[in-house]
Amino acid sequence: MDIQLDEAAIRALTGHRAVHKAVVDTAEQGRDFARSIAPVDTGRYRDSIEVRKDGDEAEIVSELDYAPHIEHGTRHMPGQHIFGRTLDSLRSSGQP
Repeated sequence: MDIQLDEAAIRALTGHRAVHKAVVDTAEQGRDFARSIAPVDTGRYRDSIEVRKDGDEAEIVSELDYAPHIEHGTRHMPGQHIFGRTLDSLRSSGQP
């Protein structure tokens, strides 16, 4: 079986304003959830969680150098898995 993709149609669909809005809305929901479960000492980590938009893509990020240590842990503390739990939450709510 030979399958051929209509790449122009795929680009047109993914470039559609409604698709872009859905991507950004989902990322913002994820950001809000991540902030709600983030550990808070000073609030700096929680407040650093943001949505970065690039063209048709959006991602939830924290630019703090110690963000990976909070996510994955260290030998002195277990990981909090904020972004992993956020992804699980979005998936269980029917988000892509």
